[in-house]
Amino acid sequence: MKILFIEWNSLCIADVKSAFANLGYTWEGVAAPKKDRFERNEEFEDRVEKKIVAYKPDFVFSMNFFPSVSIVCNKTNTKYLSWIYDNPQTSAYHISVKNECNYVFSYDSHMVEQLRGRGVPHIYYAPMAVNARRLQTLTPDQMDEVKYSCDVAFVGSLYNEGTDYYSIMLAKANDPYFTGFLEGLLNSQKLVYGYNFMAEVLTAPIVEKFRDCAKDLLPEDSLLTEREIYADVFLSQKLATINRMELLYMLGNYFDVHFYTYNESMLENVKHRGTVNYESEMPRLFQVAKINLNDTRRSNKNGIPLRAMDIMGCGGFLLSNYQEDFFRHFEPGVHMDMYGSLEEAVDKCDFYLKHEIEREQIKQKAREIMAAEHTYEIRLGEMLKTAKI
Repeated sequence: MKILFIEWNSLCIADVKSAFANLGYTWEGVAAPKKDRFERNEEFEDRVEKKIVAYKPDFVFSMNFFPSVSIVCNKTNTKYLSWIYDNPQTSAYHISVKNECNYVFSYDSHMVEQLRGRGVPHIYYAPMAVNARRLQTLTPDQMDEVKYSCDVAFVGSLYNEGTDYYSIMLAKANDPYFTGFLEGLLNSQKLVYGYNFMAEVLTAPIVEKFRDCAKDLLPEDSLLTEREIYADVFLSQKLATINRMELLYMLGNYFDVHFYTYNESMLENVKHRGTVNYESEMPRLFQVAKINLNDTRRSNKNGIPLRAMDIMGCGGFLLSNYQEDFFRHFEPGVHMDMYGSLEEAVDKCDFYLKHEIEREQIKQKAREIMAAEHTYEIRLGEMLKTAKI
């Protein structure tokens, strides 16, 4: 059977293609636009349609949802499978997500229930997975042990690499009440793990001020509300910066913390280590570091991020903030562990650094369950069965 792949620089696409090959599929690709790739694009739609007509694939596949691809697949009566692994992924709320050709899979169970409630017929829960065969071959050597050794490691962004739209918006508003309301909301939300209430408490005057300062943020033909856009795009990004800086700073007061990210960290008590290659370096880092952190952006309501699955898949020890979907697949204290506050994160790190046997047992159990239940072959097989392919 043949697949038409929508090509873009998604992290796990090589592993996905490898799994499809193991399942007996062949494919050809069509490149997504480099700029604003998830927005409607007539030139892209034309290329996809011509490729479908010429190649005659059994279905089209993409990581994340492309409205343009759905529109073409609906027109050509071609099944379109998409797997959402980013959040926020506002294009998944484009009205085209309701098209009958779609089989949309999301790693976040909240998104699934939300879109079902808004009339999307083919939306399904599909947690992320790992290439267990590849990860099993990446064993750290002595140089890796020296290079990556630390108490606590965090690979991720502070979301401060680009333009600070939040600060620009506040400056444009020039309204003390607006600023105070948002700062109070962020300070309240950061204390609560497992439930995101930011969109719910945005009042009509606050939404109106957002609208004045951030025009055209709500995409055309979207199933999202203005409140959800403002909370998940503006506020969740700012809160991720605050959360991660506070978490790393607090842990850095007690432990040897290494931070892998783009820009030089402003945290003096945390060692900045630059970036690591996803396929070749990151798995070795996860195995060597005693504890690997996952701190999830609040726009991801319930889902297990790909990075958390990667950590467990290569036999690393995962300590994550509370995310409901973990309980669907894993047992805290057996396969990984979670924290519900900054203070609990410190306590958990202290405990596991002092209890190596327990830590090693959890790492082994994590690798075993990932290889047995969460490979790309298993997950894609489930998707194909759902789509009746």
